[in-house]
Amino acid sequence: LKYNNNNSNLLEGLDEIWGQLLSVTTFTLTFFLNESYTLWYKCLGLSRKLQGRLNDLSFMLAAHAARTTDDSNTSSHYTPPARQILELIARYIRILNLFTYASFTLSHRPILTPRGMRRLVERHLLTPKEKDILVNSNKL
Repeated sequence: LKYNNNNSNLLEGLDEIWGQLLSVTTFTLTFFLNESYTLWYKCLGLSRKLQGRLNDLSFMLAAHAARTTDDSNTSSHYTPPARQILELIARYIRILNLFTYASFTLSHRPILTPRGMRRLVERHLLTPKEKDILVNSNKL
């Protein structure tokens, strides 16, 4: 291989283009990575706050639910109405979590559509009346 000046000029031009592209690429990747991290951290913070308050609510309801004691006086059980309301609240909390995460991520966003709500009813996660209330709540 014989070295000539044309190859040197070509490589210098390539080096200059490479340097410019490297700068633009690094800036773009850094910017979008920072934006993604900020969004992830915000979602994490909101999720943890929500989880903490729902935990507080659940403990408070469980502590104050009506109970009956058996003959040995060593253990107690929830009364049937108290158990019913605790199970209903637990279901509502699970649905709230599902809707919250669906609002955070695009991959779960279809759950918030009327079709997604229909699927929740088909899977017995929502009642038809609850679905109608949620679907029509945007029209208020």
